[in-house]
Amino acid sequence: MAGNKEAILRRKKKRAIRKAMDIISAVLVFALFSFAVGYPLAIGMNNIDPLSGKDIDYSVQQPAVPDNGSVVTDASPAPTESIYESVAVKNDEIYKGELILVNSSYPFQSAADANITPLFEKKTDSYSVSGMHISMQEEAIPYLNSMLDDFYSATAHNDILIVDGYRTLEEQQALYDADLELTGLTTSTLVAKPGHSEHETGYALDFSLFFPDGTSGEYDGTGDYDWIDQHCSDYGYILRYPEDKTELTDIQYESWHYRYVGRPHAYYIMQSGICLEEYISELNEYSVDAPMEIIDSNGAAYEVYFVPADTDSDVTHIPVKPDADYSVSGNNIDGFIVTIDLHETRELVSYTKPVEEVTGITTDEYGNVVTTDSTYITASDTTTTTTVEAVG
Repeated sequence: MAGNKEAILRRKKKRAIRKAMDIISAVLVFALFSFAVGYPLAIGMNNIDPLSGKDIDYSVQQPAVPDNGSVVTDASPAPTESIYESVAVKNDEIYKGELILVNSSYPFQSAADANITPLFEKKTDSYSVSGMHISMQEEAIPYLNSMLDDFYSATAHNDILIVDGYRTLEEQQALYDADLELTGLTTSTLVAKPGHSEHETGYALDFSLFFPDGTSGEYDGTGDYDWIDQHCSDYGYILRYPEDKTELTDIQYESWHYRYVGRPHAYYIMQSGICLEEYISELNEYSVDAPMEIIDSNGAAYEVYFVPADTDSDVTHIPVKPDADYSVSGNNIDGFIVTIDLHETRELVSYTKPVEEVTGITTDEYGNVVTTDSTYITASDTTTTTTVEAVG
């Protein structure tokens, strides 16, 4: 009997121990669960760091603290949205466009352009052409038509005759050789060297006058015809070889030679009293971050800036404003000129510069413009009246 009692007592003791262990386990599990859930809540509610006892600002993300104790921070600034997008342009486009500079230093390097169009197919009744072969860049013809239509409306003159436009390299060579044969010189002072004539671009043209008796006369831009010099920039044209810029253009004064460059550029050039050489040089100072602002005679606002060609690549990535109307022209030297139409009307400004600031101009004691170039040749020294067949 005594043995049975001892066995029963041992069994009861074991059950008590197991029960105590279960209770202890339950208590530990509950404690751990409460700590896992309650500790973050307590911190979030009290904003107290239990280790330092200081307030925690949870509105700012805390940096991670690595083992070495240095604070890891993201030094990169917050990304900002660019107002420009990149347009890839092949570098050979440097030699194309309405703003390419072609002169004795910079030859025309582009191939024949498919956009060369006979004027006779597009002209209006306000002027005549000397032959059906007279051609130009197609984009420049509508502006020529508008200019001469408005000239006719203002003056009742429809006697302007266009005697020259686009020339091939072969045609320029023939003219150059003919002048050398006529003068006996080794270098022509009147005809540009083959490859260096603006006529090869298709953006240049020469005016003359056509009379009812079938003869032509010199176009000197005076009298009623001064209207064209006063207004040609409104149509994107400039007088390409001004009288006071012969040392820069390396071409004698040609009152009859006009060049299409586009409206805002023509307006700035003519208003500033500069030549294309000066304008192209000036544009090098303007970038996409600091563009030139031009307001034309209608108050239309433009931004113009220069982008140098990427010589390490076959293309140049040009920044332009997305959804903006823009054009890109090469300068025939080292980069691109971007023109952005802002589609805004602004107050007119004057681009006229004091005579003293315009390169190549000097004045006498009375303020009259004078020239000191002893090699200057006037148009009357080299031009004669000829009979031509005009195509109306």
